[in-house]
Amino acid sequence: MLSLNLKTFAIETFEIAEWNVLKAIFRLKPKDLEKQITPKLNPIRWIIGHLTMHMDTIFNYLCLGERKLSREYRDYFTTGLEREEEKSFPLTYEELIETFLEFSNISFSYLYNLPEEKFTELPEHNDENNTETVSELIQRISLHFLGHTGQIYLVKRELGKGGYFVAGLKKKNRDTSRIKWLEWWNKNKAKYS
Repeated sequence: MLSLNLKTFAIETFEIAEWNVLKAIFRLKPKDLEKQITPKLNPIRWIIGHLTMHMDTIFNYLCLGERKLSREYRDYFTTGLEREEEKSFPLTYEELIETFLEFSNISFSYLYNLPEEKFTELPEHNDENNTETVSELIQRISLHFLGHTGQIYLVKRELGKGGYFVAGLKKKNRDTSRIKWLEWWNKNKAKYS
């Protein structure tokens, strides 16, 4: 039987969740990111921005001590549909996905370099509102990512694009698929500007 330490388990859980978001948006067209299938369900573009904001809050702010997203960005992706009706989308889809990827890299770099004993402690730059340890924050963000991945697949099904999740449970498959995803993105990202 395979035995994982807390650090490895936490990181792999978040890797699986993050991979499923990327897999869900693979090969979608810019117009697909705008599709709102019901008045109360945010489009995919909002979901990606919202998840990016969550990485900014947990890893950039609580763990590393510095928010990277502007107040305008955070306000837009916090309030959802009501805000979206008031303001235009704040960035190109290329910028949106590039920011998601950048924050993923920052998050994983932080986690890979964090000593295992720190996973059971509050984040280094914690504020008074957070009572969760690093490993609990990883559980929270992983569940958040997977919940929104389900929403993305609902939109995809309405678009006739289907698909399935949860995938990427095996690290080797996840890593190989991620390389292919990044190759696709690097060839096509100009279409999202």
